Amino acid sequence: MTTSSSPDINPSQLLRYIVQVDGLDTPERIGEAREQLTGLGLLVDRIEQGEIEVAVSQGVNPGADGIHDTLEAAGFSVINIQADAS
Repeated sequence: MTTSSSPDINPSQLLRYIVQVDGLDTPERIGEAREQLTGLGLLVDRIEQGEIEVAVSQGVNPGADGIHDTLEAAGFSVINIQADAS
């Protein structure tokens, strides 16, 4: 049995990120977070207080660093980002 730290990636496969973030406390801030993430080419599946779930195709993926940097630059405090290939 062989294990790999990086599975085979299909460029058309969706990658989901669960982002835990502080600062999603008003409708305006939620809208701002959504705008920042869609600007990166992400599909925002869900935003609720403290958590955002987004999806992106592998081919246009800004990565966890890109998501983190964009949200931090907009004044949000990113606590954790977890990627999940689906």
